[in-house]
Amino acid sequence: MIALEVPIAKAHEKSLKDSSEMKPKATIVTINFKSALSTLDFLDSLSHTKAFSEIAVVIADNSSEEEDLSTIKRTITQMPNVELLESSTNRGYFGAAKFALEHYLEKVNALPDWVIVCNHDVLIEDPDFFSKLFSQDAMAAGVIAPRIQVLPSRADQNPFMRRCPSRFSWRVFRFAKSFYGVAVVWDWMSRLKKALKAFPWVPGRDPSETQILPSEPIYAAHGSFFIFSRSYFERGGYLDENLFLYGEEISVAEICRSLDLPIIYEPSLRVLHNEHQSTGRFISRVSYEREKRALRYVTSRYLRSSEGSASSCEDELPDEEVIRHA
Repeated sequence: MIALEVPIAKAHEKSLKDSSEMKPKATIVTINFKSALSTLDFLDSLSHTKAFSEIAVVIADNSSEEEDLSTIKRTITQMPNVELLESSTNRGYFGAAKFALEHYLEKVNALPDWVIVCNHDVLIEDPDFFSKLFSQDAMAAGVIAPRIQVLPSRADQNPFMRRCPSRFSWRVFRFAKSFYGVAVVWDWMSRLKKALKAFPWVPGRDPSETQILPSEPIYAAHGSFFIFSRSYFERGGYLDENLFLYGEEISVAEICRSLDLPIIYEPSLRVLHNEHQSTGRFISRVSYEREKRALRYVTSRYLRSSEGSASSCEDELPDEEVIRHA
């Protein structure tokens, strides 16, 4: 089993039942970096859900400029359940999320049933989203992976990985990410395959229509919208702040596996993703180097047994399902 860090829950062992005050059923931590308008669009979509008053929102800002922050501050003055937490440095994705969640728990002293960590460039159209989430058992899974429809194609980004990658698949993936030019082509082909799967091949079919899909256990959830259960943190799960950007999917997947907590794909929970609002539409050199470092880190910490390959996976993953989080 992987040696885990001290979990967030250890410092906040007081349960919801021990508190005399009503606590939110879910806490959302979203990361802003010089993207005020996108963040405000996300907040607006949240405000139109029926259970908005039952959630708390923490916007973790990664050292944006004052103009960007002022725009957010003016809007959230009308939202008592939304807080802006400023960081003087850019902590990255999970680093900022961990910083914000610890700050929230210091004030509330209780874990909600659900902790959502997500990009700012997502939208929730379904007014019943949280009602559906609250009907789920917060102790039955470590993470819930919603249906994440990337715009404009409406291709589903979940499951990120349906099965754990075999040694061969992982080596192919690492090779594709070893050279910038190859990584750009790989990334483009992965997006094209997803888009083709979502194409309305049936005449008259609306690509935005919601198909009835079954929920199922999967290996890894897409990192743009993680839904962590309370059980994930109570049993020792954590947010690995060593990952600045990229690699979160493998980290969370392996932590859940080590804790014997399933990750469940639940397509009845639907999220829209304006992909690349955070990272750009194509892999820059900077993003590529960060992704390569993240890949090296998760291989070493979570997957290495011998020759740097996946150690615990027996089923081979089809190449088209080994994709990157952007």
